[in-house]
Amino acid sequence: MNHIIKNTFIEPAGRYFDYLARTFPVMCASDEFHFIPRAENAVRYYDKIDNLDAAAVEECIFTLKNFQNDFDRLSEGKPEYVRQGNELEILTDIELLKSSVHALLIELHKKQTWRHNPLLYLKIAFIGLDHAITKPASDQKELTDRVFSRLNAIPGLFQQAAANIDFIPRPYQQSTSVMIRDCKSYLIEIRNSLLFRSSGYFSESIERVLSSLKKFSRFLLTAPSKGKSTYNYGNKYGDREALEDTIQNHFRSGRSLKEIYQIGMEEWHRNLERLKKYQNEIDPEKTWKELYDSYCTRNILKMETISLYRKEFELLYKFFSVNGFGDIGFNSSLEICETPAYLQSIRGSASFSAASANDREEKDFFFITTRTPRVMSKKSARLLREQLHREYKFLTAHETFPGHHLLDCFRRGLDNPVRRQIESPLFYEGWAYYAESLLSEYGYVKNTMDLLIDARRCLWRAARCRIDVGLTSGMITREDAEKLLITAGFTEAEAKSQIDRFQLNPGYQLCYSLGRYEILNLKEKYATLMGQEQFHRRLLEGGELPFHLIMKAFENFSME
Repeated sequence: MNHIIKNTFIEPAGRYFDYLARTFPVMCASDEFHFIPRAENAVRYYDKIDNLDAAAVEECIFTLKNFQNDFDRLSEGKPEYVRQGNELEILTDIELLKSSVHALLIELHKKQTWRHNPLLYLKIAFIGLDHAITKPASDQKELTDRVFSRLNAIPGLFQQAAANIDFIPRPYQQSTSVMIRDCKSYLIEIRNSLLFRSSGYFSESIERVLSSLKKFSRFLLTAPSKGKSTYNYGNKYGDREALEDTIQNHFRSGRSLKEIYQIGMEEWHRNLERLKKYQNEIDPEKTWKELYDSYCTRNILKMETISLYRKEFELLYKFFSVNGFGDIGFNSSLEICETPAYLQSIRGSASFSAASANDREEKDFFFITTRTPRVMSKKSARLLREQLHREYKFLTAHETFPGHHLLDCFRRGLDNPVRRQIESPLFYEGWAYYAESLLSEYGYVKNTMDLLIDARRCLWRAARCRIDVGLTSGMITREDAEKLLITAGFTEAEAKSQIDRFQLNPGYQLCYSLGRYEILNLKEKYATLMGQEQFHRRLLEGGELPFHLIMKAFENFSME
């Protein structure tokens, strides 16, 4: 693509990313908000916080619709610069931009989550504060100024929440109460840290934030709530329509809800058969659940949890680096550490947090929750620790290498600014789930008990896919959903809790099974032709694309 063509195409994309970075600096700098691009210029605004004032949001929706029209015009009639350049590559970028702006309009305009999701405000407030404290700074003054600025902006953000929220679905209400407790603990923790003790003028700002949290908590107790556990975005935009819109226009998948549910169903039955097979090989006298629950060697349990995961990351990195994943281009350092207090209620016990921009000083984080909440019983705490020590190989592969960390390194190292800044939940979670399957495929795990653990995790993913699609579309009831999770090895209380958590983000749980399914389809068709290593490289170097566009790119390769 020549210089003129590139400027003609990149200019509206650049305006789009810059606008989002200025308007939503916290959300753009975090991977917690899957509906918004990782706009790189958000790093310029670590002293600003997202404005969710109702009038500002409405103005934003108007601006996004204008961007949507701009991107539609780019693809209409194949403009001259498209015909002159690499047509498929440019049209792919345009489709990515269209899916990105549509995702934002789904969230802000159609779902209007800012009117009923109090978690949104808490996440922005405390992820933003954490970034101000932990992100690279040129000097101490810059660090101090941006922390002070974001602290002072948090009470105003909670005032916007109180003015905007017109009802709160039950799962949001429960989760927000828990997160508020964790955020208080986080504020006390940072108040007692060296940075804040040495800067006395922070104390007043922290007290104001603590006071605003109390007011926000009282507001939640009196706010109107929906007593049901599912969502309804109104008669004009219901649960099912929201899910179909997300799948078709955000994920850019042509699969119907029925097809996706069937994919989850087939995965479910396939892994029940695997579990039965491994159970018979290990001990036919015990159920697979008994075998799973009893498997945790003393040597592993003796290890401190974070040390165990650090060692496993090193082993996985070494193994896959000499098995086709060694030269990954742009690299980012990874820190494995305790999940920050404010994130513990909304993140899984093991989770990945990608760096904000393509800066080598930025770190990726692999968070592990080892400090159990005070409300958790000793038995629950013990079971959580055993699970972390039982599934550590697959959890580490999913979150780090060859999973999310590897994928993030590729994305952040791309030359193409559109693909560098746009992530797809379908590709993102599909790849990480696929990465887990590479452990057995490449011979990293061979022990039958490890294979049983893998099959149990796959059964859980299949249940999540069926629940996400089935509950929203009416294919299954909540009771059916609970039975699926109980069959997958969870207690009734755990099943209820998981379903509530899944419904905080409808459409996300299906991404694991559907994304992996699409990758395996591509692999079956093209890996033999390309070779395994080349297949993975081409898949990752294209960016987190819709799978029908990856298929087109691979078809072009097969014709070369």
